[in-house]
Order: sequence, then structure tokens, then C-alpha cells
Amino acid sequence: MRLMTLLHFHTALPVPTGDTPPEWIHLLPAGEFRGVDGRGPYHVENADALIRHSMQGGNLVLDENHATDHALVSGGSAPAAGWITELQNREDGMWGRVDWTPLGQKLYSNRSYRGISPAFAARDGVVGQIVRASLTNAPNLTLTSLHTQETGMDLAEIARRLGLPASATEADVLGTADSFLSLRTQAVQIAGLSGKPSLDAVITGLKARTSQVEMHTQSVATMQAKINDLQDQLARRTAEAAIDEAGRTRIIPEGLRKTLITLHMRSPEEAEAIISGLQNVPDGSVVLHTQKAPPAEQTNVLFARMDEALGLMEAK
Repeated sequence: MRLMTLLHFHTALPVPTGDTPPEWIHLLPAGEFRGVDGRGPYHVENADALIRHSMQGGNLVLDENHATDHALVSGGSAPAAGWITELQNREDGMWGRVDWTPLGQKLYSNRSYRGISPAFAARDGVVGQIVRASLTNAPNLTLTSLHTQETGMDLAEIARRLGLPASATEADVLGTADSFLSLRTQAVQIAGLSGKPSLDAVITGLKARTSQVEMHTQSVATMQAKINDLQDQLARRTAEAAIDEAGRTRIIPEGLRKTLITLHMRSPEEAEAIISGLQNVPDGSVVLHTQKAPPAEQTNVLFARMDEALGLMEAK
């Protein structure tokens, strides 16, 4: 019973049958995958290690509906429909070469089964070993079907998985699939990844990029605030210099000076128009008609005359 809890049984999608069993069967999808029933996500971290661990005990049995696993619990017959003699990692996942038994050939040619259900051991979503596989009529994984010689996968099932109605045409399905592929490609590029990363890797990459963009946006905002402050300082100094220069020829009261500086920062033309209407500062050619102080000797003579006129002088 413990063995049953460690294994994950899944199946391939159905398509119509041919008469000759395929030499190779699709066992695991590429990248990250889930079952139709929601189990997962799963992925293969090291394909070479998976192949080595899976084949280290010899050929893997291909039975019917996981009869081997059920027989381990309750007994009963579990004849082999074939033996998986080799595993091969391909672009679309893990495949197994099958040496079909007469029973398996008969089951196939009679269209008794439509898909493959791999039984594999996984920990924390990482597939570590394929232990066997079964013929089944209960698909769960998106795999190439046993019967690949004729039409391909079930269009209604694919439409359902893409969120399309059952009435979707082949063109609808292909168009939606192309859109998903395009979006995934863009997401991979935005995430800064390459190759065919798992969905979790893409999501992690996108979150990292989003964080970087937010930090960059904050940095830009801080820098812009500093630039604005420097621009304000420069505008104020320019305005102060302009008003001070205007003050050389125009009378600018201190209270008005502050107002003109603020106005000049916003609109130099308006400030200059007001300055042009102010009174001019007097120039150096203006003569001030006030008496000049006489020399000291003249002052003494004048004082003596005043004393004499007032009778204040001593008689000689």
C-alpha cells in the first residue's frame, strides 16, 4: 500500500487507432506539467539521471490499467502487454521503446485502449523515476497518443483545455494555441530567460523583472525630484541676478524685489515689463545746490567779523 502512495499514475490523450503498435510511446511531457485532475506541477530536472534510475532494474513493464500495482496489494493477474526496453529524452518529453507482447499487439489492434498512463515516483514535484506504464482509457496527461498514424489528438478536448467552447473549429484552436505560444515567448523574453523554462521559472523571472522596474521607477522619481530642485535653484539665481542688474537703472523697492524675483522665475517677460515701467535711478550729472564748507582760514575771518558786528571783540 505504501508503494501505491508514492507513485503517480497518468495517461495520454486519445486519438483513433492504427493496426500496428508504435515502437515508441510518449511517457512524460517536456517542461512543467500537470494532470487534468489537478495533480502537479511536475517537472524533470535531470533527464539523464531519470533514465539511469528508471532503467537500472531492467526493462519496465507495460500492463493494463496499472494491474501490476493493484496486484501488489490484492493479488491477481497482471500480464505484460509489452516491455519498455529503452528511454529517450526528446524535445517534447520522455519516450520509451516498447517490445510488444502478443497480448499487447492484440489489445492495440482491437482498439481496446487509447492512451498511456505512466507510473512515476516524484518528490516535491521533481520526477525521479519512471517505474512502469499502463494501457488506459482514462487520459490525464497531455501526451502523444498510442494511435498516431491517423488524425491526431481529440479537437474537443484540446479546445476545452484552451478554454474554448466545444463548438470551436480547428482554426479557432490553432489560432488560440498560436496566441498562447506567442504570449509565452514574450513572457520568457521579458523574464530574461532562454530555452524552454518551466512555468514556475517564467513566473519567478517576471516577478523579479517587475521588482526591478519598480525600483528603477522609484530611482527615476528620486532623480527627477533632485533635478527639479536644481532647476528651481538655477531659476532663482538667474532671476535674482536679473533683478539686481535691473536695479542699477531702476528704483526697485525691497518688497517689490521679492515679488519680481518670483515672477521672473515663472515668466521673465512679465517681470521685465513691470521693471520697464519703474522710475529711473538718477545719474551722476545731477548737481546738488548746497553750500560747500569754506576753508578754515575763511571760517576764522567770518567768525571775527561776526564778533565785531555784535560788539564782542575786545578793544585793542
